[in-house]
Amino acid sequence: MSHRPARERRQLTPAVDGLPDSEGNLEWSGITREDLEELSGLMTAIEVLDEPLERHSLEALYEAFDEAGADPAHDGLLGRDGGGPLVAYGWNHPGRTDTDPRRVYLDGGVHPGWRRQGIGTALLRWQLEQARSWYRRSWQPGHGPLRVMGHVDEKQTGRRALFESFGLEPLRWYADMSFLFDGDPPTAPVPTGVTIVPFSDELSEGVRRAHNEAFADHWGSQPVDRTRWQEQLVRADARPEWSWVALDGETGEVTGYAMNAAYRQDWDAQGYSEGWTDRLGVRRAWRGRGIARALLCASMRSFADAGLEAAGLGVDSDNPTGAFQLYESLGYRAGETIVMHALTENYQPAG
Repeated sequence: MSHRPARERRQLTPAVDGLPDSEGNLEWSGITREDLEELSGLMTAIEVLDEPLERHSLEALYEAFDEAGADPAHDGLLGRDGGGPLVAYGWNHPGRTDTDPRRVYLDGGVHPGWRRQGIGTALLRWQLEQARSWYRRSWQPGHGPLRVMGHVDEKQTGRRALFESFGLEPLRWYADMSFLFDGDPPTAPVPTGVTIVPFSDELSEGVRRAHNEAFADHWGSQPVDRTRWQEQLVRADARPEWSWVALDGETGEVTGYAMNAAYRQDWDAQGYSEGWTDRLGVRRAWRGRGIARALLCASMRSFADAGLEAAGLGVDSDNPTGAFQLYESLGYRAGETIVMHALTENYQPAG
């Protein structure tokens, strides 16, 4: 890591002024675009020690920085030792179009060489205050409570204990499931009255609306607007060319979908290449007909044809549609678990 000259210290809120120094010389600043490559290096150092299920990519950092409405200079914080090497970061990702609840996703970490100095604790305190400040500033009539959320591997007991010390309680458990190809992937018949077609730009808006309808009965889900949907379609990990849509054979309306991706940054650590199903949904009126099964089999065929070694997806252990049983019946097997910790606060601005 190259030593960089100390930069002018930001105007900090009182909460930020309470952040600890490393030997009296840790300096803090917001996140700029020019910081992202160095931030990626810090995140890699953290991942080498912690071995998380999900790894970062530099492309994803740029995409998060460039998201509509994102303000990393205000919602993020970088800590440098003596104004030089980057040793800690915190980055809040507010759900700016959320209504009920208003969600903020937490990301952050401390370099292994600078741990056990209270830096992570102080960073999390700052992130929670920033989340509350954002909520107060953006509040409008009709908004629900603030929900601050952090996802962490179940095995990372230290970070989970830190979350719980600030009132972020474990609420949901998400199992990663994988199907390792040994020969041809499974097949499933296409249900009568349904056609399965490749995803296309012409179908995109119909798929977005179908997704919002299909997940309306899932815990914590909120509608995805057109801007956010398009951002996710063009991100580096997205693979619309491996994605599939179920259509009603008579009307042509979207009844279900499987939107897929390739998280290449995870492949080396897990030991195999894998296509990942990010979003799988069937509208309520068409459930129980085998559409999800057919979509998954079409997706697995796309992964195998692309030369990948496995198919993967994540499932909420409390999914109301019986998804876990479906995945197991196709041969997916559960691996490690990610836990969502959350703190929900009700707040009504005065006046």
